[in-house]
Amino acid sequence: MPNNTISSLLKKANQVLSERHLDLNAAEILLETRLEYTRSELWTHYFDELSDEAEEQFQKDFKRYLNGEPVQYILNSASFYGLEFYVDQSVLIPRPETEELVQLAEQVAQKEKVEKVLDICTGSGAIAIALKKRFPSLSVTASDISKDALFTAKKNSEILDASIEYVETDLVTLFLEEKRTFDMILANPPYIAEAERAEMSDYVLKNEPDLALFAENDGLAIYERLAIDLPHLVNKTFWIGLEIGYAQGEAVQKLFQKSFPQAEVVIHKDMNKKDRMITCTNMLI
Repeated sequence: MPNNTISSLLKKANQVLSERHLDLNAAEILLETRLEYTRSELWTHYFDELSDEAEEQFQKDFKRYLNGEPVQYILNSASFYGLEFYVDQSVLIPRPETEELVQLAEQVAQKEKVEKVLDICTGSGAIAIALKKRFPSLSVTASDISKDALFTAKKNSEILDASIEYVETDLVTLFLEEKRTFDMILANPPYIAEAERAEMSDYVLKNEPDLALFAENDGLAIYERLAIDLPHLVNKTFWIGLEIGYAQGEAVQKLFQKSFPQAEVVIHKDMNKKDRMITCTNMLI
């Protein structure tokens, strides 16, 4: 009996996805990635028969997806800022919204003299590595409290050939002790309030690390600490960029306006017109 073609396999899979109201792209992504095809190549081979090994791998992958595991963890791969990152359950899956924070930082680095960069709560290393690849001359340091996350970030640095200094510390504790300072500081910290847990997708809650998602005090606890500590870590001219929850803009803005009275603190909206970033700077950009 002949094996399934790509066409017949995807047709069956898409019917299941449709019935369960799941992402109709999932089956194609799983298949094309394992076969090392682009999307156009997948369609070119649409009526090819799959090998036993390829079909068996797809069925395993598809079952994991139906059981609630994100495609990125199944494939150990996530796209971010034009790069492919290794991801597993030690780190958050990089989001498109975070790319917008990197875009803001890139615009600053193109116009201003930036030499030393710190990425706090680095996770997979996505922000730090994306900036280092864009500006190889930058001295980039990345920190996280999670040993497992740092292991993953270091793996991505090796894969993507990006020289980053990784530091295990609780936010910026070690940098304060060593009296280190930076021109640019970025952070995508945990900012979800526990009260929001009930509204969140099971795909996130069952797979992504709580340590990287939730923060106390309605999700503001990390920003409160950073607002106190970051004035001691910035150089004479500085730029700070933070990702925030969509309902936290005014609260975080007030925290940083109090800590940096001479700086400009601005709320930025994301592609969905939601408050998503705070920048704090004394640079004349």
